[in-house]
Amino acid sequence: MKKFESVGLGFCLMALLVLTVMGSASAGKKFRLSDIPPIENKRPIHVAVHAGPHVALSKPFIENFSKHTGVKVTTEDMIMTVIYPKINADLLSGTGAYDVTVVEASTTNEWTPHLWSLHELAEKYDPGGVEAFEADIQGQHPIMLRCASDINGRVMGIPYYTYQMVMFLRQDAVDDPTEKENFKKKYGYELDVPKTWQQMYDLAEFFTRKKGDLFKGKPLEHDLYGTSIMAGRYEINDEISSLIWSQGQDWRTLVRDENGNPKEYVITKKNKETLKWALTYYKSLLPFVSPGCISGHWDFVFAQLQKGLAVSSPFLYCPLVAFSCAVEDSVAGAQMLHYPVVGYRGYVGNFHHAVSKYSKNPEASYWFVRYIASYEAQKGMAEQGWSGLRYDVLKDLKYQRSEWRRNVGKRAAVLVRVWNEPGYFDFVNDLFYFNSDAAGKIYEMEIILCHEAMAGQRTIDETVKEITKQSIELQNKFGSIPMREE
Repeated sequence: MKKFESVGLGFCLMALLVLTVMGSASAGKKFRLSDIPPIENKRPIHVAVHAGPHVALSKPFIENFSKHTGVKVTTEDMIMTVIYPKINADLLSGTGAYDVTVVEASTTNEWTPHLWSLHELAEKYDPGGVEAFEADIQGQHPIMLRCASDINGRVMGIPYYTYQMVMFLRQDAVDDPTEKENFKKKYGYELDVPKTWQQMYDLAEFFTRKKGDLFKGKPLEHDLYGTSIMAGRYEINDEISSLIWSQGQDWRTLVRDENGNPKEYVITKKNKETLKWALTYYKSLLPFVSPGCISGHWDFVFAQLQKGLAVSSPFLYCPLVAFSCAVEDSVAGAQMLHYPVVGYRGYVGNFHHAVSKYSKNPEASYWFVRYIASYEAQKGMAEQGWSGLRYDVLKDLKYQRSEWRRNVGKRAAVLVRVWNEPGYFDFVNDLFYFNSDAAGKIYEMEIILCHEAMAGQRTIDETVKEITKQSIELQNKFGSIPMREE
């Protein structure tokens, strides 16, 4: 895959190429640890790692890399709120403290000037050249590769972990005959997996109960909440994005020229109306969640599900699928299932490893990135519960067998379903986060303002106005593509 002059056409061709060859590629020889050639530069490398819920599962594979190559690898685990400021400072200063950076998809374009294109490194260090690199990444889904590419179609990092948002739901509650009967009496339609946001609201309202109320015909020993959300000052905007994107809208609209190249961003009236609707809807769920949600993060949300204190989450990160299933072990009769969010377009993206241009050992760094995202490593980690994203792993039907369902199968089934939704790739291709080189700064701003709206520190209208104002200021100051308000 070359660098395309026409970005829109380039990414569409990339998607078509990967999907076309994926079947044959998955059946061919896979890149393995043993395929890494002798590395001349033995200088140790330091790697930034996202401190997700099962980061420990990657450590044995990192150790395997060191043993095979003779290159010592040290790691630094970072939570999401630390990644942007710390890595940003390192890249801007050019210190090279991190040979391999962890990149959240929304910052790919912002950090591109400080990162090596993987094609460049493959040409320099891979005995098989660019062709070998391209053959390996064909095991990735085009949507995941898009999130790790810059605006010109260059692959800047290799995805190794996805946090795609999906719906979490206590299926036993939805299927219970007594609950179904009572729900239909109250709302006039059948209780089922929500297909609209109104149905999600009704479900959240219906299942919110007090201690002593009946649930599935038995008195509750604790309060029960119909849903759970992360309204704290962390990544609340990911949930707001899920609402906005479900309407076929974005926070800002990308306008392309006649050749398909990004021309400008416009915050349209429809963008603002949709943001207002999303914030208003999100706030309407607060009476049906634990008070702890107003300061909570994903760890609080899945703990609510895990302990049987909440019946659903409209949008939650897929790495938590296996953890949420623990409710089936602790609560008699509980069954946790997972579905696409309403409208299918939950927050999408990944963490990918990229090689810093300031690394003193780009050779070893390149091979590290290749190995951690390889079929061999991703398969091994996924089978232990890692939130892997290699499409050639996820689509293996063996993971739908009962023994694999919790660690791999449930997550694989919903991701394959979501990513292959018609039109999803084209939608992702135009999203602001994956085209702007100021998206990281704007993303951080959104977190603060969205949380303040839920905490009552500003009104919804004030929040929409302020997000619009700051988006334009930040994009026009730090970004290369102009932004204006309609």
